Amino acid sequence: MTRKAPFRSLSFSPTTALAGLVGGLALTLGGCAAEMDLDYEAHSSAIETEFISTQWGYVWSHKSTGSFVAASAYSRNSSGNVFGQGVDNTVTQLGVGEYSVHFPGLSSVGGHVQVSAYGSGSERCKVASWVGASGGTDVRVNCFSATGAAVNSLFTASFVNKSGTSSTDEAYVWANQPASASYTPSAAYQFNSSGQTNTITRQGTGAYTVSLPGQSAAGGTLEVTAYGAGSDYCKVTSWQQTTDGVDAFVRCFAAGGSPSDSLYTLNFANASSPNGAYSYSYAWADQATSASYTPSLSYQKGFLAGSPGDVATDITAGRSAQGRYFVDMPGMGTDGSNLQVTAYGTGSEYCKVVNWTAISGGGVRGNIACFDTDGDPADTRFVTVFTDEDVFIP
Repeated sequence: MTRKAPFRSLSFSPTTALAGLVGGLALTLGGCAAEMDLDYEAHSSAIETEFISTQWGYVWSHKSTGSFVAASAYSRNSSGNVFGQGVDNTVTQLGVGEYSVHFPGLSSVGGHVQVSAYGSGSERCKVASWVGASGGTDVRVNCFSATGAAVNSLFTASFVNKSGTSSTDEAYVWANQPASASYTPSAAYQFNSSGQTNTITRQGTGAYTVSLPGQSAAGGTLEVTAYGAGSDYCKVTSWQQTTDGVDAFVRCFAAGGSPSDSLYTLNFANASSPNGAYSYSYAWADQATSASYTPSLSYQKGFLAGSPGDVATDITAGRSAQGRYFVDMPGMGTDGSNLQVTAYGTGSEYCKVVNWTAISGGGVRGNIACFDTDGDPADTRFVTVFTDEDVFIP
């Protein structure tokens, strides 16, 4: 199997089939497809067909100070060419631990953001807000030490904006009323591929149930990021199937580890790309102390756009030291990629991305670090979501 130039979807109407987009690619892109050597017509049946209109972008903020263009090898934007390239996402430091990520050309009407701190230290990061600016979207990110002090940090961030309906399982919410007993989150900032409405119930201080009707839990994945200016943080407790769809459980904490009401964002996907690009890999790392294991096969998936589609080789994971983990994702590539992590469970532990690197012989290893409220390494379960821009042709 050889890796070719990546194929990337554009935003298109819910009634537009991917095969039609592929067939007309040379025309719609003004000849930019002329340099591609992929026979997409022959392989279009192997590419996941989406009927969801999607805008997306992601960055690795590789500096913790100053203003700069995000590292091009780990920065993509669907407003660019068919590869998600050609548009520079930028990062501007606004203050200590405060950043603005600008995604040119991406609509700020609606959308969804996930953020993970990056590096070996115990910092954590969250979404502060996102807003339209200069013909695109500005995503504000705040980072903190384990004790809740503002601190400069590297991070990864992803933005996705979906609309339409389909048979795929995809949903997200911005949970914007942390003290309400039960409510419907902002219609402008929630999405459900079934066309139904997501709702949220508060179970107690910092404990929430997010109901995603029409979705299927088995095989799916969840991401959660706290939202707002403060140092609160959030995580996934679990998710389960109901008669109506999926119930996802979230817990949020203050810097000291006590339960705390907080705004947050939650993103769910099942056998579809959580963060917009076609190729992806996700896993629920469900064994916090195993040196090497295969995460639950019911909650992991790798998908390569093109051929073969579903990755036949299982994702594997392991613990290298207290609070330090690896997740090996076969078939994925590092160029044009992004990694997000969310801690899992009822405790106050949190996790971050240390880095991700190519594996000899193919694939990507994501390295994860998790901590307790004192910032000390702590064993815990977690969920990873990896996005890869590549298309594969045998």
